[in-house]
Amino acid sequence: MNQGKLRSKAPHLLLLTCVLATAAITIFFIAFIFKTALPIFESEGIGFITGTKWSYSEQVYGIRIFIIGTLVMTAVTLLLAVPVSVFTAIFLSEFAPVRVAAHWHSVNATIMNLNTDDSHITAISLNGMHAMNYRAKDASGNLDYYREYPVGYNFKKRVMVPTAGSKEICLNFTGTVINTSEDGNITFTGWTNNSDDYIYPLPKNPRVAYPYVLYPDMVYSATVKNVTGGNVIATPSGNYIMDDITGNITLLGTGSMTNTSSYNIAYTTRFETFTPPLPVSKSDPLTIEVITSLINIFKRTFMPPVPLAEVQFETERLVDGDNVSYRDYLILDASESFDPDGFITEYRWAVWDNSTSIYDYNNLTGMKVRPVKLNLTTCQNVEIDLEVRDDTGMISRLSQRSGNITIP
Repeated sequence: MNQGKLRSKAPHLLLLTCVLATAAITIFFIAFIFKTALPIFESEGIGFITGTKWSYSEQVYGIRIFIIGTLVMTAVTLLLAVPVSVFTAIFLSEFAPVRVAAHWHSVNATIMNLNTDDSHITAISLNGMHAMNYRAKDASGNLDYYREYPVGYNFKKRVMVPTAGSKEICLNFTGTVINTSEDGNITFTGWTNNSDDYIYPLPKNPRVAYPYVLYPDMVYSATVKNVTGGNVIATPSGNYIMDDITGNITLLGTGSMTNTSSYNIAYTTRFETFTPPLPVSKSDPLTIEVITSLINIFKRTFMPPVPLAEVQFETERLVDGDNVSYRDYLILDASESFDPDGFITEYRWAVWDNSTSIYDYNNLTGMKVRPVKLNLTTCQNVEIDLEVRDDTGMISRLSQRSGNITIP
């Protein structure tokens, strides 16, 4: 019994010993540095830090210039690195093509209703996080629209799946942005006295399609331009008030807007699908759970395909009349790749010769291929990547899992 307890405590004692040893070594280094530096502080005082002269012959030591140089170097490094890093992150998350970005931007799921009654989708979750807002497509693949706006669905505004029919649910991981505007230019002819406030119901305001009672978390912004005055933007301050609940605009009699000018109003509407935004890597599985009004709960996990590649070195015999020569070539084989919950539909290869792209992911496809453009007699530092796509549209790359194949 005592030996069993000792064995169960052994990992804890080992970790505790390592922690104490690390702490002791750290304390030793701090004490050593302090002891070594103490004489210079006793002789130079604060001048050791504020002084600008360093001379062994005169025994004068000041490190201010070194401190300033280090700070300047750090500032220059940040000035160069931060913008590049930030803009690269923005590009990958917002603008990069699907084949470049490492995360999914959206996912579409088709829900089929095999019941004898129409069903409504009550809730949808992705990897355990409930979706706040989403859109849907009909059987023809077109988004549902209402008053020229795509319909937003949530717990209060539920998707109806017809009997023996289907609906395609569209989930955007980074939210949904909709840009609209009023039809043509607006002239407030009913505003007879410009000295009084005037309320005007905007027919294309987002609140017309997205009433506050159903979409309290929807946010939008409006840009009002005076077309008659050369498209000058009319700022809200002192000119108008946009009612976020009703979508009406109140023109202020104390402002510069008039009933003789024409105005153009543009809107930017935003829905958040997940809060906070849900980053889903292309190499991670997706678990979608759907709850319907018929108290049915459907759950399915989508696993990404697994890319496996083999490089085979082959030699072919070339005969040209009486001349016989031999040439080496490569065969790229992805036949061992598999999809845990379906099947692979596409195999795409990328090949680089000393960092120069020979094939991208579009012009060398197939389960087993021969890169004829690659000359093995002259190539250097060859890198090979494999991208596979499965029947659900999920993509995986060899470089994202185990790394590229490298041939020195």
